[in-house]
Amino acid sequence: MLKFLYVGLGGALGAVLRYSFSFLPIASNKTIFINIIGAVVIGFISFFSKNIRVLDQRLFLFLTTGLCGGFTTFSTFSLETVQLIEKNEYFLALLYSLGTVMLSLIGIYIGYYLAKLF
Repeated sequence: MLKFLYVGLGGALGAVLRYSFSFLPIASNKTIFINIIGAVVIGFISFFSKNIRVLDQRLFLFLTTGLCGGFTTFSTFSLETVQLIEKNEYFLALLYSLGTVMLSLIGIYIGYYLAKLF
């Protein structure tokens, strides 16, 4: 039952961090940056825990399912893609969705690379 508490606390912190991005002076869409940062962080944690030092399962859940899950915004990304489609911005919707997925996957590998430095 404590595992739920760790995930919930991490999720709350992740959601607060995501909300704090709305105050950053970034003119363009912030969602893609949030998803990429989240990918780098979860990639780092995953690789670090599997290959360098095993993290306590509660800490792993707090950081991955909780913090990263609460921070990243896949549902918002999906909504924004649909909104672009509804505006007949098909090419931009395709570019946005493919860019987000590809850059997030690259983010995972960047996280892996950074974890290897430890």
